[in-house]
Amino acid sequence: MPASPTGKSPNTPPTVIDLFRLEKRYEEGDRERLLFRGLDLQVSRGEAVILLGRSGSGKSTLLNLISGIDQPSAGRVCVDGVDLTALNEEGRSRFRRRQIGFVYQFFNLIPTLTVEENVRLPLDLNNRRSQADRQRVLEMLSAVDLTGHATRFPDTLSGGEQQRVALARALVHQPAVVLADEPTGNLDAETGRRILELLTGLVRDSGTTLVMVTHGAEAGALGDRVLRLEAGRLEVVPP
Repeated sequence: MPASPTGKSPNTPPTVIDLFRLEKRYEEGDRERLLFRGLDLQVSRGEAVILLGRSGSGKSTLLNLISGIDQPSAGRVCVDGVDLTALNEEGRSRFRRRQIGFVYQFFNLIPTLTVEENVRLPLDLNNRRSQADRQRVLEMLSAVDLTGHATRFPDTLSGGEQQRVALARALVHQPAVVLADEPTGNLDAETGRRILELLTGLVRDSGTTLVMVTHGAEAGALGDRVLRLEAGRLEVVPP
């Protein structure tokens, strides 16, 4: 059986992200803008997908739809077996806290919390305060080589160190999916390369599914599939 138009082979692990006939429309003044029409995407458990596209093509909007932050104008968004389009805002928020991890370009750390407290935040939001959860925070700090920085505050860290805190925070609650939106956009080239390698290594070790938006085609070597969002459609970028 051939692969799908977005490059996913049928002989793969179970699907974690399933976008079906997705459509997104916006009002811009007195005109309507159609961002997606009939967009389909399936991402398997443990798969790393790199999403390329020019500015304004809808990459970040697509991440917002996958996370349930935004709702499609038509179509269906299923993540880890849950139809997010069937949930109300509160239901999507609860699902997002449990099953989605986020990595942003500008880190989005809370400046009044220490490194350890920032990493622990997803667990706190899910009322997870067991000894195993506390141990999980320490394991994640070790995984990103920040064990000795647990009591420091974000403004005392370099950009690369802050993004490592963000990586640990995104994975600490063992989400089904990690969404990364230009995670190296605020870093120099060498630091960015190390962050990409660390991020993809962490998600592979944990079996987490990754969808990463980036402008840089060089990140493609770290993913299982590279897709380009162009004119509201997803196209496979050949190796």
